[in-house]
Amino acid sequence: MARSSDRAKCNEAKEAAARDGGECVPSSNFTRRGKQSPIAILGAGMMGCAIAAAHLRHGLQVVLYDNTPEMLQTAPKRIAEELRLQHCPFDESRLNCTALLSDVLASSIWIETITEKRRLKQKLYQLLFQAARESRDEEMGPLLFTNTSTIAIAQLAENMPEHWRRRFCGFHFFHPVRENSLLEIIPGPDSDPKTVEGARNHALAIGKKPIVVGDGPGFLVNRLLNPYLAVAQKLLHEGVPMCQIEQAATNFGMRMGPFRIMDEIGLDVVLHAGWSLHKAFPERVPDAPLLVKLVEMRRLGRKTGRGFMRYSNSTSWDGEGIPDPDLPLAVEPVDMPDEDIARRLFVAMYEEALRCRADGVISDLADADLASVEALGFPREKGGIAQWGSAELHGEVRGTSSSSFT
Repeated sequence: MARSSDRAKCNEAKEAAARDGGECVPSSNFTRRGKQSPIAILGAGMMGCAIAAAHLRHGLQVVLYDNTPEMLQTAPKRIAEELRLQHCPFDESRLNCTALLSDVLASSIWIETITEKRRLKQKLYQLLFQAARESRDEEMGPLLFTNTSTIAIAQLAENMPEHWRRRFCGFHFFHPVRENSLLEIIPGPDSDPKTVEGARNHALAIGKKPIVVGDGPGFLVNRLLNPYLAVAQKLLHEGVPMCQIEQAATNFGMRMGPFRIMDEIGLDVVLHAGWSLHKAFPERVPDAPLLVKLVEMRRLGRKTGRGFMRYSNSTSWDGEGIPDPDLPLAVEPVDMPDEDIARRLFVAMYEEALRCRADGVISDLADADLASVEALGFPREKGGIAQWGSAELHGEVRGTSSSSFT
């Protein structure tokens, strides 16, 4: 978790952003030297290409940087597929794929999407800062956003020059980017309120619903998601059939069950996120032995054809998984009512929402409602995880702010 002084600074940035209007208008961050500049996406992996497609869909120029030739070579095809799934044409003239950092220097916004490893991200930042210094453009440089899902912004900002720390914040998209409207904005302890405002305006410009949350491991959405996935794995080890857990979740109203979510995200990604949260909260984030075993077997989910389930194609979120009789788990099956399964899954998520408020990640449980519905597929008709939990456990019916689900 962020230190208390860091959290106070983050809250000041959140409050300053909240005071400003939510108009979707181009901010000064879209222009440099009086003309529109491209948006730089750093990393041409799955998320980088999906984020690039989101910008192209809204008519923006994109510079896509990666230092791996194979990733750059296949990036246009993967971006075209993302746009095809959204029934959008692909104007390849708006996309510049490059292995040269100098090509991103004209951009007003840099969005970093590389592997979720702190040292790799910080190494890239130093290369960017060096390139900006050499161009004599450092002081009027771009905003730097990171798509990290679990690493605290305060940690990533360590050793950054002060003027870069002011222009740096979290900008967390959710998979699949083409369907998930929510976007977490996470101020660091030194993020300038104008940086947060620029992040929010940019999110609106690409059709996302920004929510400003406090810094710390997992931020808001991944902290809500983790207990849902952890309880599902515990139920499986207790002998509850996977198909019943999946069905109980979807019958409750979830967009998809926990094992399908893990397979779609990628089991290696889920495991890494879980380790980050376990390190921060060891008393309540359990080990995941089956998940470790599947990753060791290179059963990483849809992208490798097998994870908890089997898949007939590698297109993300396209088609149901098939039960896999070769899943390495030997337990005696038990019978458990669907209602009991659902209650265990979602009480755990509700309790984490309460902890997020207590930890200062959010100040209002309405933010947990918004995040659970828009990012996790929690049933909209139930109002969100906090409304459901208040009614289910305490018999309370809370109102939802009028802006929550608009």
